[in-house]
Amino acid sequence: MKKTFSRISLIAAIIMAAACQQIPAVPAESSEPVSQQEPAPAVITAENAAALKSVYSASVSTGFVLAKWTEDSTAIWIVDPESATLYDSTSGEQIAQFAPGEYTTVYNVSPDGKTVAYTHDGLEIHLFDVSTQADILSIVPDFDFSDAFFNTDGTLLGTPSLLDIKIVLWDTTNGAETGSLSGFGTAAPVYSAKFGTDGKTLLWFSRGTVQPMDITTQEMGPTLSHEDFVTSRQISPDGKVIGTTATAMIGDDIQPVLTLWDANSGEILRQNANPNYFSSIAFSPDSSLLAAGTETGVLLITVPHGDEIFSFDSTEVINSIAFSPDGVKLITCGNEGTINIYAVSE
Repeated sequence: MKKTFSRISLIAAIIMAAACQQIPAVPAESSEPVSQQEPAPAVITAENAAALKSVYSASVSTGFVLAKWTEDSTAIWIVDPESATLYDSTSGEQIAQFAPGEYTTVYNVSPDGKTVAYTHDGLEIHLFDVSTQADILSIVPDFDFSDAFFNTDGTLLGTPSLLDIKIVLWDTTNGAETGSLSGFGTAAPVYSAKFGTDGKTLLWFSRGTVQPMDITTQEMGPTLSHEDFVTSRQISPDGKVIGTTATAMIGDDIQPVLTLWDANSGEILRQNANPNYFSSIAFSPDSSLLAAGTETGVLLITVPHGDEIFSFDSTEVINSIAFSPDGVKLITCGNEGTINIYAVSE
């Protein structure tokens, strides 16, 4: 009897253990369609530049404006002498604005899309936060100055002194003077400078002279001399090539010329003449292309060889041009206030 009972107990235990095991569920068929992932936007290259198409166009002013992308490529500053407006780079919707009216000069806008540097009187520099619509600090140089501009990460503000040839630097978090940059020589009464997009170079310029300087060592690079006034100048993001525009003698004719220079040696890599004057230039983020605005349109050339690969027309003088930091878009600003954003159409 005990043996029978034990067998019954063993069989019951096996049955209960089997019942406790989980049986894999059969996945239910979904009636919802599987979403197709959008392809990543194409970076503008020499191979696809001919497929550039306007993806956004708007009239934002009645006159001269400049464009500056935010560092994350999601927004664009549109700046005129008296105002600065931040737009969404995809929808074109206005995000923020600084527009105090006349008697105000806008110097520059920060790469993070938050701050405007401006003045009321040319004596005091104010930093304005567009999100809070309030000044965050003021800087009062003890010398006459001609301009104010942010460095590539927005942590410093540079002001060219009118007393000495130097750029005085200010901390944008507390307004403290942090030092100065000097070493540029010119007999011209007017000069200025700009921070290179490589984050390492200060590009000095005066009339027909352009000269790079290493910010860390303050070592001056080669002097790039031109026959006439330089109308635009940029250093490539990799710091290897400098692009300038000016008029020059080509054969027996004076023509507008775009010149590519070796930033280290000062050697001319390529000169491209054009029947229409060059009004603005910009390097692509990977330093492989340069876009040049003219009075009739836009040219795209390879870097450092200077081969023209694509061009398109404009009804306005292109007074500002810039690639987005992610390399996907190109913006142009016309002298009558029209902006166009271009992207590769696959």
